[in-house]
Amino acid sequence: MEKTLNCPPPDAFGDFNVPVVHRIRKLYAYLYLIGNKLPKRDKLGIHNYIEKEFLKTFSFLINASLEPKSEKIILLKKARLQIETIKQLIRTEYELKIISEKIYLTVESKLQEISKMTNGWLKYSQTQNPPLGGVK
Repeated sequence: MEKTLNCPPPDAFGDFNVPVVHRIRKLYAYLYLIGNKLPKRDKLGIHNYIEKEFLKTFSFLINASLEPKSEKIILLKKARLQIETIKQLIRTEYELKIISEKIYLTVESKLQEISKMTNGWLKYSQTQNPPLGGVK
């Protein structure tokens, strides 16, 4: 008789544990649930666009975590631009009174944290892979 262990299935990426990816995944889940409470026009309009931008950012960060060091910088720069775009879109949602001040402040503070983590990762990657010719 064969014994079975009660353990979760293995992670597809082994020890894939990148804090910024985890944070953006949690923030996306929070934002997704907020979308369920919005009127159809807002949900399918600006909020839908914000969700798409989140998914692009999520993808850039996952790709950056799996790419060789030399290729991370381009992906991290793209992620940084996406995060700044999301910040402005969230602010627009708040100004249009689509989301409450409480939700805006929560999302904005988490985006600030994600932005700092991404910028730190980018700066670290740039110091590990200085551009040719010593020019930044």
